[in-house]
Amino acid sequence: MPVLEEKIKDFARKQGVQLVGIAGPDRLDGPPSLDPTYIMPGAKSVVMMAMPMDVKAIYDFLSKKSPTPHNIDQKRMDQVMYWTGKRVEDFIISLGHRAKVVPTNGDYRRSPDIFATHPSFSFRFGAIAAGIAAQGWSGNVMTKEYGAAIYLSAVVTDAALKSDPAMPPRYFIDGYCSKCRICDKTCPVRMFKEKDEEYVLINGELHPRGKRRNIDLCNISCFGLHGLSLDKKWTSWGKYWIEDWVDKEPEPDQKIKTRLQMMFKGQETGTSYLRYELIRKMAAICWPEEYYQMLPAADKMPDDEEELLRLQKAYSNRLGVEGLDDYNVLTCGQCALVCGPTIDESANRFHMLTESGLVVPGPDGKMVRVDTFEQAQEIRRKYPYKPSIGQRVKDNILASWQWPSLYGGVQPKSVYQGIIYDRKLQKAVKDKIKGYKPSGA
Repeated sequence: MPVLEEKIKDFARKQGVQLVGIAGPDRLDGPPSLDPTYIMPGAKSVVMMAMPMDVKAIYDFLSKKSPTPHNIDQKRMDQVMYWTGKRVEDFIISLGHRAKVVPTNGDYRRSPDIFATHPSFSFRFGAIAAGIAAQGWSGNVMTKEYGAAIYLSAVVTDAALKSDPAMPPRYFIDGYCSKCRICDKTCPVRMFKEKDEEYVLINGELHPRGKRRNIDLCNISCFGLHGLSLDKKWTSWGKYWIEDWVDKEPEPDQKIKTRLQMMFKGQETGTSYLRYELIRKMAAICWPEEYYQMLPAADKMPDDEEELLRLQKAYSNRLGVEGLDDYNVLTCGQCALVCGPTIDESANRFHMLTESGLVVPGPDGKMVRVDTFEQAQEIRRKYPYKPSIGQRVKDNILASWQWPSLYGGVQPKSVYQGIIYDRKLQKAVKDKIKGYKPSGA
């Protein structure tokens, strides 16, 4: 008779999941966001699942052909992974244990810093603990099969499950990443310090990643508030540029200044509230299956761009988000998208991104592709993207309520866990500097 762990993994695979792993009670010592009891009191183990992103949609996105297929793929797969986790949850319950699926994104812990975005449960850390992935240079987790361009799902349970073997903490960093680090160069605001490492402490082992200069820089890129590369030769799909950064690098050490620049640029867009509502709702809520089935699967994606835009708008409206001028709210994430299963594939994707020019809002706000920075500037001058005062005022009022109501506050358990974790991390790093290597490092 199959043991409980094999029954769960076999069931997950029958749902179409390519990668599935388990982290038991012995494998969940780490940052507060690796604690499954935040999701469900009494949880002892986590089942982690992964599926690949659609490669053709990634190519369209990076090559500036169209952001729409990837946006549709992400919206659909966020719900597919949510529903896959829900079925695994139901299956574990049918075996006599408690279980709960974790929202696939946009579910953050409350904090005095409303932009801290600490996840309720970290899929990345869970994937490391469950042995299906290891940390890459960008901090995204990488798999042997697909690189970092993956979708993840997690289910926590009170069953004390046996852990699957974990990958060595430096598996990709000392192998793949040491020869690549292309992800570093795909960030328009250059969030990473060149060649400097920082660490996450999981189960007594230091897991390295590229040192982040300021996490707000990532938020700025991902929300499309600055999409111009430092050399001015390419952009992400973000519509906006922070003017101070056009001719010089951001100043990440000036944390207050960077935060204010992020907030001021967000206030200028007139769409911050609606865009984040769509990002949150497409992943943090499990909608009826017929909702995501409105969107075509990757292998059935029509070629007609207008039809894809119509479907995406209809889906967004179904989620209660109406009135956006552009439903392609995913504009960056390039550090994960560029990371393929081989170094040659990653180099190919990087070439697509950096050789495909720039996109900027043109007539009617639609994105226009050009070859040079000078052409982009000319279009920006000719078609300045300026929402009406009324639109900006309404958006600012709603956005000023949105984030504090969702993520503002203090959660004593998370604060306490964070203090204890930080002390353990600092000690582990000091031991490393002294020459001590944790077991398995």
